[in-house]
Amino acid sequence: MKFVDSLDARKHIALFYEEPEYARMIAFRFIKNGLVNSEECVYATDEDSGSIVLQMLSYGVSLEYFLTKKIRVFQIHNSCLNRDEILKDSRKNIDMILSALRPPFRIVSRLVPNVSTYDGISAELELERSTHARFDSFGGSLMCPYDLSKIEASNRKHWLTALHENHHAIIYAPKFGEGGVLCPCEN
Repeated sequence: MKFVDSLDARKHIALFYEEPEYARMIAFRFIKNGLVNSEECVYATDEDSGSIVLQMLSYGVSLEYFLTKKIRVFQIHNSCLNRDEILKDSRKNIDMILSALRPPFRIVSRLVPNVSTYDGISAELELERSTHARFDSFGGSLMCPYDLSKIEASNRKHWLTALHENHHAIIYAPKFGEGGVLCPCEN
């Protein structure tokens, strides 16, 4: 949490986790800190958006932020057919998420919900590479959550290495109260 609380510059962060509730707590803290700093915030997930709003309210995010549109929650959808369709759907979701968003902002999202398949994780990695390559003009901070148990298993080490290379920092939070932060060389 110290790292999340210390963020004051735009960063592209991956959050590797095993316990969804712990990851959600870290992501909500990231969002809440952005709201306190007068940043617009977006939480985009394949989960039910109403459920996420209720969880954020329970975490202590003020209803006022939702009413004033300082935070928006999107439920994203992807086709599960093939890599090209996943990328096409993801790019539509990117446009939806970024529409009317003014810098500085914070986003918590991973655009491909199912990274347990080769097509899913390879599409997600292509999006991560593209985002990271253009991050200087992105306008905000981005946290990308990854449940380690759901990353395609046959080549997991390769995927994790590639994800590490395409983020400014990795928050490794396996279980509540455990973990640390890895900061690759500036990239």
